[in-house]
Amino acid sequence: MNKVRIGIIGAGQGGVALLQSLQDIPQVDVVGICDVDDTSPALVEAANLGISTFPEADALIRAVSIDWLINFAHISITQRHIISRDLKEVVVIDGQIADLIWRLLIDFDNFYNQVQESRTHNLSPEEQVESIYNLSWTVIQQVVNIIQPVQHELEQIAFRDPLTGLYSRRILMEFLDREINRAYRQKKPLSVVIADIDHFKAVNDQFGHDAGDRLLKVLSELLMQSVRSSDLAARYGGEEFVLVLPASGLAAATLWAERMCERARTALTAPDDSPITISLGVASLEAESSDATTTPVSARDLLNNADKALYKAKNSGRDQAATFTETQTA
Repeated sequence: MNKVRIGIIGAGQGGVALLQSLQDIPQVDVVGICDVDDTSPALVEAANLGISTFPEADALIRAVSIDWLINFAHISITQRHIISRDLKEVVVIDGQIADLIWRLLIDFDNFYNQVQESRTHNLSPEEQVESIYNLSWTVIQQVVNIIQPVQHELEQIAFRDPLTGLYSRRILMEFLDREINRAYRQKKPLSVVIADIDHFKAVNDQFGHDAGDRLLKVLSELLMQSVRSSDLAARYGGEEFVLVLPASGLAAATLWAERMCERARTALTAPDDSPITISLGVASLEAESSDATTTPVSARDLLNNADKALYKAKNSGRDQAATFTETQTA
């Protein structure tokens, strides 16, 4: 029997009972659990059961192969979505679904204890255990199969720009905050690129908004094809797009932006076949050289710096990438 490998984020309320319940289900193999509180009783219980423990979700995801990731941590729905976007082949179960699974398992445990105490049953102890856990697993699978697609669809509506399919500004800001914290913690660079369609208003005025929307969609597809799975592409507003490039320094991000300029020249055209170009501004956070005295850069600071670089590219003739320097002013 191929077991479902489960990873768990959060070891709070009922964590010990949950681990014990999952561990007893024959179809399940709990392969890891993480919690920021290293004194959590569930982490101690996991170690006793031979289950790997981790201080944060990133470490869990990198270390073990999982089929399901059950997230019991009390974090925002946006942060949960950010976690799930990095796991294309994993079923991420969180929010109300995770809470429902937890409650079902606890209820089944209580039911089993009641049956054991009543002595009014006709089943052998082995048959009782098998029956109860088969029932619990069947219910859990039904819950996931029914609710998970609905949750995924709702998240797509909530977090995607309806025209371009790129991530929304809300996702962008929370993702950027997360990546800035990670960059400082791991002492790795982080870059942000703002891309803007040159003379976009003129296209709308001359050819209509349908032509403008087509341009936005073509550029969005080009951006999505050009980023790594660890990157994030978002519509910032109007004809502006933001790319977050983790672990990319200024030189690498600038090279990426210059190549995007070249690709846009051949991919974007107006309805009369005249070429359309883009301008890009690049700003980086060089966290590898930071120390305890370094003043952290905020998401807003990084975006403002990239915007200043974009302004420089526009003023220098457009159809190019420019970088932000510390001596640069708005």
